Amino acid sequence: MMLTHKPNLPASQHQSGGISKNAVITLFIIFAFAIIAWTILPSSFSTDLDLIGQGKPAVVLIYDMENGNSLDLMKGYNAIRHDYEHLVEFLIADVASPKGNTFIRTHKATPGSAIYYSDDGEEMRVLYGSQDEKTLSDSIKNTFGL
Repeated sequence: MMLTHKPNLPASQHQSGGISKNAVITLFIIFAFAIIAWTILPSSFSTDLDLIGQGKPAVVLIYDMENGNSLDLMKGYNAIRHDYEHLVEFLIADVASPKGNTFIRTHKATPGSAIYYSDDGEEMRVLYGSQDEKTLSDSIKNTFGL
C-alpha cells in the first residue's frame, strides 16, 4: 500500500483543476458589457467604414458613448434616417472600436460631429454638435442635393 502526502494548505489555495469562480464572474461581466455595447448602437447604423465612396453618399457619426453631442446626434439621425436610408449610408466611427478610433485619428474628427461624404468618397461637410431633426434633415437634403 502506497502512502501519499497532501500538504496542509488552506482551502483557498487548493487547486481543483477547473475554472475558478472569479474567472467565470469576469467572463460573465465581459460578456454582459459586450452585449450592452452592441445594443447601444442602433441596428441600421453600420460600423463598416469601407462603405464610404462605394457609390452611395454617407454620413459618418463620430461617436463616443460618453459625449452628450454624440448621443444627441445619434438620436436625431435615428429619428430621420428612415426617410433617407435608401439614399444615404448612415455609419458610425466609434471611439471605442479600433477601426473607428483609427478613422477618427486619420480624419482628425471630433466626437459629437458628423462627416458627410459624396458617393465617390469626397468629404463634403462636417456638422458639429447637437442639431434638431429639421436641421439634420435639411443638411442631408442640401449637402446631397436630395
